[in-house]
Formats: sequence, C-alpha cells, structure tokens
Amino acid sequence: MTARRLRHAALTAALLTALAGCGVTTTDVIDVGQPATGAKRQGEVNAAEAKLYFMSPTGVTQVTRQAKAKLGAEDAIVLLLEGPDEDQRIRGLYTDVPKMKGEVHVTTGTLRVSIQMPYNVLRLSPVARSQFVCTAAANEVPRGRQIHDVKVELSGGGLVISDLVCDSNNAFPAAKLPTPAPSH
Repeated sequence: MTARRLRHAALTAALLTALAGCGVTTTDVIDVGQPATGAKRQGEVNAAEAKLYFMSPTGVTQVTRQAKAKLGAEDAIVLLLEGPDEDQRIRGLYTDVPKMKGEVHVTTGTLRVSIQMPYNVLRLSPVARSQFVCTAAANEVPRGRQIHDVKVELSGGGLVISDLVCDSNNAFPAAKLPTPAPSH
C-alpha cells in the first residue's frame, strides 16, 4: 500500500472507533407521518391555485391565488383582469392591465395560448403585455416543461403579436431569447 492509502485507512479506522466508542448506534426506520408536501418541481401546476403576475415596486412579480378547482390560462386571465385582491393591494401590488370594454377570449393548445381582446395590443404597456403573457403561460405549463416553452399570442385592434414567451417575469418575442450555443 502507498503511504496515502495507509493514512486513509488509518483515519477511517480511527473514525469508526470513535463513533463506536461514543455510543452512536444504528436504528431501524422510524415512521413519523406523511411525506412533506408543498414543494413543487418546475413545470408542475397545482390543481388548486392560479399564478398571476402583477406589478410591485421591484417590477413584475408572480403571486399565487388559491382556487377551488384546477385553473387554466382562461380562468387565470379572468382573475388577472379583476386585478389584485385586497391582500395583494395591501402588499403594494397593482396592475397595468387596462380596463377593457368587451370580452377577452382565451384559447389554448399544446404549448400555445391565444388571447383575443377588445383593445389595440400595440397600446398595451410592456408591463401589461408581460402580465398577460406570463399569467397565461404559467397556468398552461405541462408537467416537465418550462414556462418559456409556452408561446402566447396577443391580438386586438386588428393587430397580432405572436410567439411571445415569459422569461424572468417579462414577455419577450420567442426569437429574441438567448439560445444555448452548440457544444463541441
């Protein structure tokens, strides 16, 4: 054996001896109740909440609103149009989404959401655009996918803005997102 291996073996033996001498013993598995809940993996949507995006003093931020049943993009956009609830307003959250006269229609497909509104989409502020895109995408992310995998289309006033994605709580055209360089 080399000197290094001899030192390693000696340290291991000393550690095992010390542990045995201090009364540390092995135990069987102990049942302590149900597994932990609450932590979610990216791309996993809770069936009883909606993810909404409102403005805060630090920028667009995601908030969770509890619901009684599973909510998709259509239901989440309805909640977004209602604005922050009282608790969210107390926390300083507000919306930049304008009041709209008429109905907003939301249709969904695989990794796609289309929002048709009675409003000229070019008049939406960047914040309002991000609120729509991120709220729609966050509530349509399939398990195992990322929020920026969902493409959102906004239309209204005879105009269409296609292929918007949510990244870092802001809406961007999908083509402008940084893409990883090919590895060599």
